[in-house]
Amino acid sequence: MTSYAALTDDWLRGVVAAGFVPGVRARARSALEDLLEEFVAAVRAEPFDPAPGRRIGAELVDLRMSAPPVLGTTVHLLAGRLPALLDGDRERQRVLALLESLVVGFVAAQRDLAVRAAEEMNRSEKIHWRAVQLDLQRRLQQALLHRPDTGLPNEQHLRKTLADLGGGRSGLLLLGLDRLDELADTLGDDRGARLLTSIARRLRPLGILAHLSADVFAVLMPGTTGPDDLIKVADQALRLLDAPFPIDGHDLHVTAHAGLVERPTVGSDPDGWLHDARLALRWARQDGFGPALFDPARADEERRRHHLAAEMPAALTRGEFTLHYQPLVRLADRAVIGVEALARWSRPGDGLVMPLQFIPVAERTGLIRPLGRHLLELACRRGAAEPGLLISVNLSPVQLRDPGLVASVADILHRTGLPATRLQLEITETAETLRHRPALAGLAALGIRLALDDFGTGYSSLAVLTTLPFTEAKLAGEFLRDTRRRDVLGHIIDTCHALSMTVTAEGIETAEQERLLRELGCDHGQGYHLGRPRPELAHSVSFAGSDRTDNR
Repeated sequence: MTSYAALTDDWLRGVVAAGFVPGVRARARSALEDLLEEFVAAVRAEPFDPAPGRRIGAELVDLRMSAPPVLGTTVHLLAGRLPALLDGDRERQRVLALLESLVVGFVAAQRDLAVRAAEEMNRSEKIHWRAVQLDLQRRLQQALLHRPDTGLPNEQHLRKTLADLGGGRSGLLLLGLDRLDELADTLGDDRGARLLTSIARRLRPLGILAHLSADVFAVLMPGTTGPDDLIKVADQALRLLDAPFPIDGHDLHVTAHAGLVERPTVGSDPDGWLHDARLALRWARQDGFGPALFDPARADEERRRHHLAAEMPAALTRGEFTLHYQPLVRLADRAVIGVEALARWSRPGDGLVMPLQFIPVAERTGLIRPLGRHLLELACRRGAAEPGLLISVNLSPVQLRDPGLVASVADILHRTGLPATRLQLEITETAETLRHRPALAGLAALGIRLALDDFGTGYSSLAVLTTLPFTEAKLAGEFLRDTRRRDVLGHIIDTCHALSMTVTAEGIETAEQERLLRELGCDHGQGYHLGRPRPELAHSVSFAGSDRTDNR
């Protein structure tokens, strides 16, 4: 093929001039030389077949000699010079036929190359965007499962962790930071965020740490052996938070409360864990001391109170709240001088519900105001029909906060026709009660008698009592538990008399207690020994024995 060397060299020069030829120049020349040999062999082959031209055109493209001018150079050189080298008209026709086939192969290969390049580009683009998408998903997942301020797992992350717990026992500790919002307002956003980060750094060694809300952190402890393990961690956490946090040269102090749940992990759900831990945290804040461990019995009692609270408004509308009346007896001659009106709830299906079960609920929900007015009106209306009897009604300290209390009581007296002098309001001795002097003075100005209930168990001092308009002291039943302490009891009765107050002893259950009180000069008595609470008014003493239940 040495006779074709000049043609090969010219072909290479044309290809180089038409476009970049990759690789070593000698390798490119060798490849063109091989293609020229294939072309000549195809021209001389018998029978003649132009098909190899397509393959030669495709090979040019595969050799990356695919610029469009390469095709023009190839056709020009081979059509112009190869027939003369082959020497014959027949060969000229075959060369042209092969070149036509070469052009088709070249163009088809270029098209396929372009398609492959586009597919590769598309594939690369998809791979790129898939990587971008996965990164975005990872970032989104990170954002959804972590707090932005501390970077700690959030509540959703904690729920997933709780759901994945295996067997055995685990403990969950919630730490509620006190008044963090006030502190954050003072510090500003930047220092507030740094404080939270510092808190997280201190708590991290205690267990699996999560940040549920701005002021609540959680510590999960798998593998506990009992509540004591979690209580120790809670004490440690509170000690860690008690130490000051240095921020910008200032020592910041944080206080917190801890709610704890410790139980077997099998069969428990994340919602239950978090609900019970939050309930325990609320107990800790209410109780005001130490960590609070979730107690199912206390939770059941709270649920019962919530049910009562939900039912009470409709029960009041239906008239289910009524009164029972317990005699107030003058001990000197056992004459009934009045009655105490005691609230009862005739709850369908449960019988009578005692005040200790529903009055605290009414006080917390605010229902005590309409309920108190309802009961007071019942008592006054009943008392107006019984001339001569003193009607004593309990007044909640919460009612004293009502600015319309005095006007409401005056209105009830006016509508029922009960003289104010025959109404006595019993008010429990508490620190809050003694703060409501204007309300007490307003009630006394109506001519109503005011009795200090459970005297001796609360917060009053003799100096304070001399400035308040109480006319009656009701001794708490605790003073009658031990009749051997008659000197103390006698001193209390004498003190009340010195303050111009009459004295009523509650909880008299035996003849011995009645005799002792009479000897000590106690004015009035009340208790199961003297008469039980009844739906109707009592006009005489009924000795009912000493078996005892709640008489309030």
